[in-house]
Amino acid sequence: MFLGAFLIAELLEEVVNRAPRVGGTPLVRLPAYEPKAGVEIYAKLESRNPGGSVKDRAALAIILDGLRSGALAPGRVLLDATSGNTGIAYAMVGASTGIRVHLCVPSNVTAERKRLLQAYGATLVFTDPMEGSDGAIREAQRIAASDPARYFYADQYSNPANWRTHYNTTAPEIIQQTGGRLTHFVAGLGTSGTFVGTGRRLRDSQAGVTLVSVEPDSPLHGIEGLKHMATSIVPSIYDATLADRNEVVETEDAVELARHLARRQGLLVGPSSGAALVAAQRVAQDVERGVIVVVFPDSGERYLTEGVVPRSVENSRDNSIGEVPRVSHRSRYDPLVTIRTHARDTYPDECCGALIGRGDRVIEAFPLSNAQSDNRKRRFLIGPEAYRRAEARADELGASLLGFYHSHPDHPAVPSAFDLEHAWPNLIYAIVSVREGDPRELRAWRLKTDRSGFIEEELSCQSKS
Repeated sequence: MFLGAFLIAELLEEVVNRAPRVGGTPLVRLPAYEPKAGVEIYAKLESRNPGGSVKDRAALAIILDGLRSGALAPGRVLLDATSGNTGIAYAMVGASTGIRVHLCVPSNVTAERKRLLQAYGATLVFTDPMEGSDGAIREAQRIAASDPARYFYADQYSNPANWRTHYNTTAPEIIQQTGGRLTHFVAGLGTSGTFVGTGRRLRDSQAGVTLVSVEPDSPLHGIEGLKHMATSIVPSIYDATLADRNEVVETEDAVELARHLARRQGLLVGPSSGAALVAAQRVAQDVERGVIVVVFPDSGERYLTEGVVPRSVENSRDNSIGEVPRVSHRSRYDPLVTIRTHARDTYPDECCGALIGRGDRVIEAFPLSNAQSDNRKRRFLIGPEAYRRAEARADELGASLLGFYHSHPDHPAVPSAFDLEHAWPNLIYAIVSVREGDPRELRAWRLKTDRSGFIEEELSCQSKS
């Protein structure tokens, strides 16, 4: 027992002495994005941490807490699920201290993140991209349960050390850097540690501060690091009662603003930073005077192979970068955009999802995962659990399950014999043809009552704000 305690103390001292210095990041003013006199917007540049992101704070705190408690005993392997940044921070600290790091990562994270994780020597397990961070969480839980003596499951989504480090470091830095003048704090929701920890300390210290959380507008989005809380595994450290205001942001708006920051302000940031700034500008439009601090979680260097913005989004925009992009006060959600994006991202495999709506109008395209293990390019099987999730989502929206959509990789948007055999006359179906990764024509149809064929339908969608 004494020897074990001695080894833990020794390792703890080694981490404290050898781990890179974290925190103390700069706060910079963004006057070009301030809509009126009397409103100041500042960005907390967390990319200036040694590992390049805000997650350095949480990763180091979780490791130190694990060592102090004895959970991360010498010889145990640190295991966690990550979309990239926390994993990079774990791997960085592990490389400097000899702690082995084993990470579960969605396979569609950017190439830069994969290379950084490999450069630091982390062991990687790639998970289904369509399951996002939730799939990585489930795989990490499975591995941890298979050999609990070997692994220290850090569980950044549930570990209180995550939010406490922001309570103890990020918030005091912001208060000091603004001279106590802060009126609004804006941060995205991923694990929620940054928002919860900083928000709680600001609420304790700054009378009247408004806390604004930010999340993507749909389950299938392109803002790495952020969670669509309504359809995700909600982190246990998340406090839904903390935010005074929650802003939902479209991927296109987030990416456009991130690109503008790089080309006109010299700040290379990721899409999650763009999303946070979109929200901060909306807040700025609503107040006459204020000091707004927004967290920029990481650098755009981790997204360069995707041009900072997903290809299809970039090509759909005017590539000239001039004035500050106009930020809509409320973002709109279009089911057809979700269907086409889902089809593109799963190519060359088929995608599938539920059409949820009211009356005959589709208000949401709800992506589902494929239970089929073979021939995924031509077949899609919806499992009972996925079907129940779709029904639960419809109930949550006060709507109904109207039908389903799926893609035809490199084939026309016409129902196949298999499609007709498995369809129901009371449901509507939509097919999008994907040619070499590019979503093309989209057609909707309904099976005839006598099942002798199909009737083309017009897919009536209603964008929701």
